[in-house]
Amino acid sequence: MSQKPWVNVDSVNRGIDEIVKVGAETRAIAILRKCPEFALLNVVAALEQSGIRLVEITLDSLRPFDSIQKVIAEHPGLIVGAGTVHSAGDVKTVAEIGGRFIVSPIISEEVMLASSQRGLAVFPGAATPSEIIQASALGATAVKIFPAQQLGGPSFLKAVMSPLLNPRLIPTGGVDIHNAPRYIEAGAFAVGIGSALIKSELIESADFLKLEKLLKKFMKVIL
Repeated sequence: MSQKPWVNVDSVNRGIDEIVKVGAETRAIAILRKCPEFALLNVVAALEQSGIRLVEITLDSLRPFDSIQKVIAEHPGLIVGAGTVHSAGDVKTVAEIGGRFIVSPIISEEVMLASSQRGLAVFPGAATPSEIIQASALGATAVKIFPAQQLGGPSFLKAVMSPLLNPRLIPTGGVDIHNAPRYIEAGAFAVGIGSALIKSELIESADFLKLEKLLKKFMKVIL
């Protein structure tokens, strides 16, 4: 029987604890989906300047692993992870290139186990109370609520928090500058922000200064 590679459990726990701490402090995870390559580092710079430190690059983007490596190299102060993850093989690749967290749209035991084995924080997606409990029982660092707005928005989150004993929840999908504070008030651990704030028209026009101002305004209303 081949031996499993030695893992420093304390180091792994510290790494995940840091992600939880940063999430609790900044209350936002930026989601970059299909961000044009020419704009990637400028968008990430705007995110960092606004105070966001958790950046998710989805695997349905063009050359996502290259993008993850590039952001890690150019912005060492950020914590970078991968989204839209469906397989253990993708988790392995993310870990090897320095990614630190995994986001999945579903509860995949394969993905969650692979993440745990490699010391990555994992945020599986859920849409019902039973799924939230299942994800938590399988070891989720936090649970992504998706699509949050279609599920009922902040009122849904508020309704499930207490009966489920206040799990860490990250509403994602339709989160914007207007409803984000209500999600936080309803008990969200953090919010996932995507196209509603990281606007494609600002990226295409290369108006990164305006994007940075919008993101700074957003961070002020949730902190």
